[in-house]
Amino acid sequence: ADVTSVLDTLQGQVGTILPQIDSLVSGGNVSEDSVTPLIGQLTVALNNAANDLANIPASGSSKRQSDDDTANLVAGIVTDITNSLNGLLGSAASIPTLGALLSGVDVSLNQVLVGLETLLAGVLNLVATLLVDVAGLLRSLAFGLVLASLGL
Repeated sequence: ADVTSVLDTLQGQVGTILPQIDSLVSGGNVSEDSVTPLIGQLTVALNNAANDLANIPASGSSKRQSDDDTANLVAGIVTDITNSLNGLLGSAASIPTLGALLSGVDVSLNQVLVGLETLLAGVLNLVATLLVDVAGLLRSLAFGLVLASLGL
């Protein structure tokens, strides 16, 4: 596997999970029972991507695609996750475990970012530049690890 294929797989998985969260929010059907399994799936997808990145030998990223392309892909994934999860904050009262669920996403997403930086030194600086407008939402979600890794 290479970095791009891992990220493409993650994007595909995230792309099936987040619309379900968005539709719960837009339909006013947010509850602990409806949200918990979806955030669980999101966390698993992120953990799998982090593990896949960790298994790529550092030398295996020498035929790397442009860092800009990678940064754009990662920034898009982070933005999509952030926007969807931010929609849940308005329903926090009906999801007592939301803080813990979001903390799990922060840890897993951060592992993906750290794995990327290990393989593509400097790529997180590019990602951070693309995410300046999303930093406030990341703060709302209390994604402290992600913010720290991005230097935002």
